[in-house]
Amino acid sequence: MSDFKLQKYRDLGGILTDSFTYIRVHYKSLGKALGLLVLPFYIISGLLVGSGYSSFFTAVMDNPDASADALFSGDFLIGMLLLAFSSGALLTVALTHINLAQDTNDVRFEDIFNNFGRNFFTLLGLYILIIIIVFFGFMFFIIPGIFIGIKLFVAPAVAVIEQRNPFESISRSWDLVQGHWWFTFATYLVMNIITSFMSYVLIIPMSILFGFLAASGADNSAMIGTGMGLFYGLLIVVASLFSVLMLIAMALQYFNLIERKEGKGLRAQIEELG
Repeated sequence: MSDFKLQKYRDLGGILTDSFTYIRVHYKSLGKALGLLVLPFYIISGLLVGSGYSSFFTAVMDNPDASADALFSGDFLIGMLLLAFSSGALLTVALTHINLAQDTNDVRFEDIFNNFGRNFFTLLGLYILIIIIVFFGFMFFIIPGIFIGIKLFVAPAVAVIEQRNPFESISRSWDLVQGHWWFTFATYLVMNIITSFMSYVLIIPMSILFGFLAASGADNSAMIGTGMGLFYGLLIVVASLFSVLMLIAMALQYFNLIERKEGKGLRAQIEELG
């Protein structure tokens, strides 16, 4: 069994702390899976999107009246499509790793890879449903969309950990969050703030460096456009990879809700004693 207990009661502070602890305990196996199954796609998508931004910024600096349609180049559109795939791969790897880590501290890459395809397509179908449901919620003065989005926050964890289909995952998440909406909302909000801050800690020094480089070559619009494009591409990659913390927190909130409502971990401890 893993030294890190997933199934247990946690308050908000425990979820935040254990999200970082999980990475510390499993950084080798999780890092390997992310490096092989996720990072290459993020890098390619970042370069393609960055190339699209470079062309757009260069066009705008050469002609301030340039149309915004110049942004939607082939590279940009392909990059955005690959970015969506990369985000799905990140979600799949993180949740598959957590599911396997329930039983062992030695999560193998082969086991993540073997479960990747099934979990990826399950989560793809789930997110299509969630986007449709939340979209209709936002049509009614935004607040219902936020309420529904939080109610479905742990649905991806349900889909992978309990091996449920998208419809069952949505129903299960709705029931689990019932009575704990504000707690779940606080988890999402605080983790979102933390991951955003961590991204900016790396991005701000790079933006300052880019500013100096741009100033030194201010008469070269192509150089500035390329630099800005690469900067935006890198921003996408960094921000996306840091979101793994949010995914771990989501899974820990799932286990927390299970413990609060069903006492699964407590029953297991009683059975071990008995």
